[in-house]
Amino acid sequence: MRRGSGSSVLLCSFLLVAAGPGCGPHPLTSEEPAAIPARSPARPPPSAGAPPTGRPVLVGQMCPTAAAGRAAVRPLFRRASGWTDQAAAVAAPVERHGARQFAVLGWNGRRAGVFSVAGAATIDGGAAAIGAYAGGSPCEKPRGAGGVAGQRDPECVAALRDCGLAVSEVEQAGGFQARPAEEQPDPIDLEVSGACVAGGKLLVDVDRDGALEAYPTAGLIDASGGPADAVEAVAAAGATCPARFAGRALAPGVDLIGVLDLDADGRQDLVLAFERGGRRTWALYAATASAGRLDRVAMAAPWPPR
Repeated sequence: MRRGSGSSVLLCSFLLVAAGPGCGPHPLTSEEPAAIPARSPARPPPSAGAPPTGRPVLVGQMCPTAAAGRAAVRPLFRRASGWTDQAAAVAAPVERHGARQFAVLGWNGRRAGVFSVAGAATIDGGAAAIGAYAGGSPCEKPRGAGGVAGQRDPECVAALRDCGLAVSEVEQAGGFQARPAEEQPDPIDLEVSGACVAGGKLLVDVDRDGALEAYPTAGLIDASGGPADAVEAVAAAGATCPARFAGRALAPGVDLIGVLDLDADGRQDLVLAFERGGRRTWALYAATASAGRLDRVAMAAPWPPR
């Protein structure tokens, strides 16, 4: 699909990142090399049943060629008083200059680049942030770890088509406390973690207490083949495996896009991609009450395939 039809694009400089070749799925299993420590640094976990806290953020997908061959971000999920995927609420921070700088994460959880928002546009029938991207491909392998300059990770290309997870803190867009328009904020600081699959269980230290939670991978998929509303934790029974920030095939048609504390509430959030019948959906899961249950708090369609 060609992007950019019907787009309103502001003049700005852009960095074009060429897409790499695709490949078939590769399961995220205990045989995978570790990229992220299996357990996050210990910190006091939030109390069970505590009211939601955390910073306001906007989560989306950055594609380097989305806006007629130029970079753009499709906003997908927003955290204000709670998480939402409503189109108007998600687009508002971009349209009102509340989200001005996105950190774009690579397949390994490291920052691949920074996207600076210049304005809003409608692309492929949905809201988008247009602007300038400074950085490399989110799918590029890090040098010195089996990667050479310009080499893409085939799993990442297959799952994301050279796009990447993008996160921006949402600022107050008006009033005396608002940041001056000419002052660019620093990219958001994100604490990333990892997950893995062993024995049909998704293992991740959601509450950062040093013990891995286990969720049945089959429970991620509902009866229609889409993202389940929630998945309950089960006994880990000593299961363990090297954790990774992202990976392919947690379950049939389910990829892990990232594990990170998006809203700084003390619990890790999981961004998953579901594919069924050629249609792709991103779902955000969070432990809203306790680590014993992951709730689907938002769900949206990413950029359509090229």
